[in-house]
Amino acid sequence: MGNGENFTGISIREVAKNAGVVPTSFYRHFTDMEELGLDIVDDLGMMLRRKLRGVRQADGYSGELTRSSVELFTDFVCRHRNHFYFMYQCRAGGTVRLRAAIRNELSFFANELASDIRQLHMLGDVDSADLQMISQLIVAAVFESTTDLLDQVDSSPTFRQEFVDLTVKKLRLIWLGAERWRSRIPGN
Repeated sequence: MGNGENFTGISIREVAKNAGVVPTSFYRHFTDMEELGLDIVDDLGMMLRRKLRGVRQADGYSGELTRSSVELFTDFVCRHRNHFYFMYQCRAGGTVRLRAAIRNELSFFANELASDIRQLHMLGDVDSADLQMISQLIVAAVFESTTDLLDQVDSSPTFRQEFVDLTVKKLRLIWLGAERWRSRIPGN
């Protein structure tokens, strides 16, 4: 599936042909295109979460943790461009089940991030609900910026590094706010 093709417009016959199998082989693994899409979402999410977890565990808390994570994410997106185009198409116009699967994957990312932040004793005075909200904000900021990466990565030789630098700045701004966050403001 190229970046100009819509997942919903691709036939099982096309998928089978591109995979080098006959359509009946497709049905041995998937009942329909939606099931294939759900499998793509699940596999992509698991691979990326595993890689990001590895970066967080290797770096622990360091000033470079954010940059290392963003660089890994950027590289992963660039190596799996068609999958991320698919995710964006489905997030806005896919089936209810596909949209729910994508939301679930984003929740998994936020849950793992919140758990790692807690284990690394970062934001120690932030309660669990607020930590979850902060993690969701971080995941959303990165995920939403992916469209720019997909659309512009080939626009200039420096775009990829500019993307990493800008994303790191956005996340540092979120983190700065998170460090100063208090769930209840005195007098309210």
